[in-house]
Parts: sequence; C-alpha cells; structure tokens
Amino acid sequence: MTRAARRVGFVITTMAVLFALVGPGTAAAHIAGGTSPTNSRSVVTEIRPAGSGVGVAVGLGGQFVRISDRGAEEIVVLGYRGEPFLRLTQQGVQVNPRSTTAAQTGQLQLSAQAGDAGGQWVQLSDGDSVTWTDARADGRSLPEGASSSWTLPLVVDGRPVTILGMRTGLAAPFPWPWVAALGLVAAAVAALGWVRGWHRPVSAVTVAGVVAFGVHMLGSGAAPQPGGSSSGWVVIAVLGTFCLLVAGVTVLSTLRRTELAASRLPMMAVTLLLLAGTDISGLWNSQLPFAGPAVLDRGLLVVIYGVALGLLVAGVRLARPSGSAGKAVAERSSR
Repeated sequence: MTRAARRVGFVITTMAVLFALVGPGTAAAHIAGGTSPTNSRSVVTEIRPAGSGVGVAVGLGGQFVRISDRGAEEIVVLGYRGEPFLRLTQQGVQVNPRSTTAAQTGQLQLSAQAGDAGGQWVQLSDGDSVTWTDARADGRSLPEGASSSWTLPLVVDGRPVTILGMRTGLAAPFPWPWVAALGLVAAAVAALGWVRGWHRPVSAVTVAGVVAFGVHMLGSGAAPQPGGSSSGWVVIAVLGTFCLLVAGVTVLSTLRRTELAASRLPMMAVTLLLLAGTDISGLWNSQLPFAGPAVLDRGLLVVIYGVALGLLVAGVRLARPSGSAGKAVAERSSR
C-alpha cells in the first residue's frame, strides 16, 4: 500500500466517521427505523370498551401512535377539535382533507389530488393500520417529574371508543460511567494495534462487536415500530446481512494474515458506526427502543462503539508501515 493510498484511505475513513457521529443526528433515526431514545414515557392504559376490534401501539415517549383494524368494519379517528380525522375500512386507510388535524400532523399533503376530491375522504393506503404523531399522546416536551393523562377518541362501527393513556417526563440517567466504560473498551481494542501477534485478538474483538450489534438489532426490532413489526425486521435483515458480509471479509482476511488485513479494520469500524448511527444517545436517555432491560442495551452500545472506535485506531496504526521494514514494504508496494 503506497503512502498516497494510505493518506486517501485515512481521509475517507475520517470523513465517514464524522458523518456517522454527526450526520445522522438531524434525523435522530433508530437503527430499526423505529423511535429514538427519549426521557419521556407514553403508554396506553385502557381501551373503553374493551374488545372493540382496535389495536393500539404508542412509541416510547409518544413519538407515534399506530391504530390497527382488528376486525372492525369501520374505525374513525377523531381529531383535535373532535372532527373526523382518519378512517380505516376494508378498503384501506383514508384521511379527511377538511380536517385541521390532518394538516397539522402531516397526514394530508395539500396536493391537487386532495383538493379535487369530491367526497369527505381521500385514500391514503390499502393497509389496515395507520401511524402518525399525535400531540395528545406525545410526552417529549414534558419536564422531568411531570405527568398527565391523554385520551384518543374513536368511533368504531358507529359506537364511541376511547383510548386512555398516561405520559410522564423522566429524569435522564447519569451517563458518565457508561462513557468511561466505552472509553476503556476503545482504549483496550486500540492497544492491539501495538501488539505483535494482533491477528487473533483483533478477530475476536471484531466478532464481539458484531455479535453485540446483532443482539442490539434484535432487541430493537422487537420494540414497537411505526410501520409495524414487519417493517423493523426487514430493515434488520438488510443491515444485518451487510454487517455480516463486511465482518466476514474482515475476520477471514485477518486470520489469514493477508496484506490487506490491517486496512480492512477501519472499514469494519466505519460500518459499525454508520449502522449504529445515533443509537449512542441511549447512554444518556432513560427510555430506549429495545425489548429488554435498558442496562443490557447500554452495555451492548458500549461494546459496539468501543470496539468500532478501537478498531479504527488500531487499523490506522497497523496499516502504517514503520521503521526500515515499513519503508521496504512501501517500496515494494509502489513498484
């Protein structure tokens, strides 16, 4: 590997890492396409009357509300002013173009199609469920310790049905022990770049990082998803396959001690950082989109980011020729 190629690779890797840590922040998207960590909680406490043929899911702090038709002929969701807002029937999901709630929640795009609609309802999709962000259930603006109840009125097959819930503002966890642990993991992995027999231990920590990422994805996929459970699992399958391919190439190359083994470590690190995105915010948020103990997910995040950052440093160190032996390698690769 020539010196120019190493410099280009280092610049590309650095830019990719910066994008991974900073770029996704504006979208704040979780890995499985669900919700982001938050310091609030919103839950459904009751559906009155029970057995109404309605399914309800709420994301963490109320980031989304999802209504599903479970056997009803017609479900009408009422808006902020009590007006008909959304309707689910056997023909799919429809929105009322005259509803102010539809405009405020983004369900209605003021398009020519909606404006030319002669009836009360405009078709949105052919599915049996609908997801939107509803201010009544959204608790993300609540201060710490505050709580309030919320209701979502429906009309199911001509009968009034009410979804009742509670939203609460929660304290953020103390993140510094987790941050310190992440730093220790990163330093330990990075130190492998100065170990003579680095191939086996680097392969082992790479596998550990990928396994931690896999468990994190599985827990994320089992958490409530805005698009339903199937949408999360599709994303997980695609990203998991890609991560396994990169990890497989990296580990095999490292164990076989190929010439490109060291240069593939930063790419493995960047892959983990890009796929994990902004999930690191789970270290300083109390509510995590993870179907399991929050402490487990934070431990997984420490391993994922610690391994990724450590591999980045170790890979750059190992890919750089040093001393007279390094100069000889550089001269041979430039011929």
